[in-house]
Amino acid sequence: MVSYPAIPIVNSLIEKYSNVDAKLMIDEDQKNLDFFGSNPKVNNLHKGYKAAKYDILWVLDSNIYTDPHTLRRSIYTLQNNKNNGSSVPAWLRRDKTVKMVTHVPIVASNSKHRINWGSKLDEMFMSTSHAKFYVALNRIQPAPCINGKSNIYKRSDLDKSVELITRQRINKGDGLKHFAKYIGEDHMIAIAIFENVDGCAGMSRDVVLQPIGGQNSVKEYIQRRARWLRIRKYMVSAATFLEPTTESLLNGIIGSFSINVLFNGKESINWKWFIFHMMVWFVIDAIQYKELIRVTDNNVSGVIVPRKFQLGQFARFWALREILALPIWMISMCGTDIQWRGQPFKILPDLSAEPL
Repeated sequence: MVSYPAIPIVNSLIEKYSNVDAKLMIDEDQKNLDFFGSNPKVNNLHKGYKAAKYDILWVLDSNIYTDPHTLRRSIYTLQNNKNNGSSVPAWLRRDKTVKMVTHVPIVASNSKHRINWGSKLDEMFMSTSHAKFYVALNRIQPAPCINGKSNIYKRSDLDKSVELITRQRINKGDGLKHFAKYIGEDHMIAIAIFENVDGCAGMSRDVVLQPIGGQNSVKEYIQRRARWLRIRKYMVSAATFLEPTTESLLNGIIGSFSINVLFNGKESINWKWFIFHMMVWFVIDAIQYKELIRVTDNNVSGVIVPRKFQLGQFARFWALREILALPIWMISMCGTDIQWRGQPFKILPDLSAEPL
C-alpha cells in the first residue's frame, strides 16, 4: 500500500466528521490499475468521478484554497444559468446554457523572509494579465477559456459529450477516461461541453487561490509560461499566434504607430501616445491587483503571508513581467516538445500527448 503524508490527515478528518459521507480511494499500483493515458490528474480523478453519488462534480486541485461560500454560489450559478450574476451567460453565443462553473485562479507568493522573483512573477501574471482576460473571455465566450484549478460540471453532460465525440456508448462514469491522453485536459473538457451539449461556462464572482513558495527563479517562471504557451499553440493556434498583440508593449507600439499614421501622416511611433497608453495600462493593472489582494486576503486569511499593496514593488515586477512576455512567446513558438513533471512530451496532431 502506498504511503503519503496526506493519507493520515484525510483519515483523521473522515473520522472527525463522521457525519459526512466521505471515502479515501487509493490505487496500490496506479499505473496498472488506473492508467488511461499520459495525464496523471485524469488517472487519479477517475476513481472519484466514477464513484460519485451525485451528478454535479467539483474538480478542485489539492493546492487550492477557496472562500467557504464558493460552492453555494457556484451551484446557484450552474442551476440558474448565470454568469457573474447576469442572465445572459455568453454574449456571443446566446443559445448556450451554463453547464460549467469556473473560478478565476490567483496565485500568491508565500515567502516570509525574502522576495522570491519567480513566485512574484507568477503572482503578477495571474493577478493582472491572466485574470483580466480570463474574466473578459468567459463573459464574451467566443470559445471556451478554462483553467483546470477549480471547475464544476455535471458528470452526465461530460459522459454524453464523450459519447458524441467517440460515437460509442460508454458506461456511466467512464467519460473522464477519454481525456487522459491530453495534457490540457481542462481545455479539452470545456470544448467537449461547449460543442456537444450546447454548454458554456459561468462564473460565480469567486476567485481561487494557490499559495506558491520555494526557490522559484525567473528562469523557472519563463519555463512554466513557455510550456503552457507551447501547449496552447496546438490547442488554440489562432489565439496563441495573436497573443503578443494583447500585451501592453506590442499593443502600445502598434496603436501608437497607427495613430501617428492616421492623424499625423507620419510612419513612426507617437511616443506621447505610447507613454500615455502604458500609464493607463499600468493603473488598470495596479487597481485590479490591489483589489484581488483585498479579496483573497479577506476570504482565505491565515493561508498566506498577509500582503500589502506596495506601489514600488508592484511597478518593479509588473515591468519585468511585461518585458518578458514577448521573449517567452518567441521561445514557446520555436519549440515543439514540452517538459511536464520531469517528463518530455510531444504534442500530436490530434492534440494528445506522447511521452518521449
